[in-house]
Amino acid sequence: MNVISSFSGGGLGERGVFRGTIGFANPALAGFAWPLFEARGEAEGPRLCVSAGVHVNEVSSIEAAIRLQSLFDPRRMRGTVSIIPLINQPALYRYTEYACPIDGKNINFTFPGRAAGTFSEALCDAIQHDWCAGAACYVDLHGGDLRERVAKFVLFQRTGDAGHLLNARGLAMCFDADLVVGLAESELAKPGRPPTGFAREGRLAVMSEAGANGIIDEESVAFHVEGVLRIARQLGIIEQAPSLYRRQRTVCDDYLWVTAPADGQFYAEVEPAERVRRGQRLGVMRNFFGETVGEIVAPETGIVLWRMTHPTLKQGAPALAIAIEETPRREA
Repeated sequence: MNVISSFSGGGLGERGVFRGTIGFANPALAGFAWPLFEARGEAEGPRLCVSAGVHVNEVSSIEAAIRLQSLFDPRRMRGTVSIIPLINQPALYRYTEYACPIDGKNINFTFPGRAAGTFSEALCDAIQHDWCAGAACYVDLHGGDLRERVAKFVLFQRTGDAGHLLNARGLAMCFDADLVVGLAESELAKPGRPPTGFAREGRLAVMSEAGANGIIDEESVAFHVEGVLRIARQLGIIEQAPSLYRRQRTVCDDYLWVTAPADGQFYAEVEPAERVRRGQRLGVMRNFFGETVGEIVAPETGIVLWRMTHPTLKQGAPALAIAIEETPRREA
C-alpha cells in the first residue's frame, strides 16, 4: 500500500490519526487514489478495516463511514481502525448502480479477486491482501441503491470450520439487524462478496445492508455506525459501544432471488422485513395499459430481504429477495 499524501495528522502506521489518500502498487490500479482514515491507538491490538462505496449510490453506508472517523480516539483505543469511505473510485460522480465503469464488473461479487485480473479483480485482491493484511475483521457497508429498498440485515459466510463459523456469526450479530443471513457453503466455490472471499482464506468479514433509493436516512446511518462500534468493542479495540438491540436479528441460512415473470410495471404488495408464506402473492406486473400480465408469488416461506422500488422491470429481472430462516418454518 503506497501513501500518496496526508492531509492532516501523522503518517500512516504511526500512533495517532492519519487522514489522506492511498494508492495500490498493482499497475491495473494506477492513476486512482482512495481516501483513507486510520486511527492507531497507543496500545497494540487488533486491526479492523471498514469500507463503503462499493456501490456509490448507497449513501447511508458512505455517510456512516464518514461519521465513524470522529468516533475513534487513539487515546482511548487499542490497535487500529482503518476506513476507506469510497471504494468504487471509477464510479465517483458517475452514479453507476452496481458496476465498475472500467470493466463492467460488480466489485461486490469479485472477492477475493486476482492480482493479474481486470480492474475490479485487481482492486478486490488489493483490498483483501494489501489493505486488509493482518486485519482481524473486514466490514463492508452497503445498502439501498437508486432502485432499492432493503431490510436492515448483515451477511456472514458459513463454512465447514466450526470455529470460523462461530466467530463470523458472532461478529454479524453485533449489528442490530432485522435479519442475519449466513451465506451457503456453496458460495465458497466461486468469486463472491467480501465474507465469501475472506472465508476462502479462513479470514473474517461481514457485510451490512441498510438504506433505500440513494437517500441518506438517519436510522440506516445509525445501524451501520453502531454495528461497527459493537464489532470494535468485541475485538477489544474500544471499551464502550451501544448495547441496546431493538430488532429481531433473525438468523437465516440463505436467501432466494424472485424475478419478474413478464415485462412491465411492478406493483409490490410487501415490504422489506415482512414475513411471507409460500404461495403468497407478493406483487403484480402490469403493462402500460394497466392490464395484469403476471403475478409474483413467494416460492418459499420467509422474510422479505429487499425489493426493487423502481417499477419498470424486464422479464427475468430481480424484483425482490426472500431470506429463509435458519430454523425453517416452511409450509408443506
